[in-house]
Amino acid sequence: MKKTKPNYPIKVLDKSLSVLELLLQKDSAMNMTEISERLEIYPSTIHRILDTLKHWGYVEQDSHTQKYQLGPRSEGIRIRYG
Repeated sequence: MKKTKPNYPIKVLDKSLSVLELLLQKDSAMNMTEISERLEIYPSTIHRILDTLKHWGYVEQDSHTQKYQLGPRSEGIRIRYG
């Protein structure tokens, strides 16, 4: 399905959804630098987005590897996306 650009985009929302979509496509944990480089978004922005998504349960972070993966609240998204 072709995506059309919205008339009134909200940049941070676009970036946040890009992070979720990347994690859905990758289907494995990624560190913040990988996400930042892949999406070409500043690491500081990625850090804030991931921190917020983690707070809401959409991503979780492995305490040993520091990598991020989809969290339990992303399950519905995962089902519809796949």
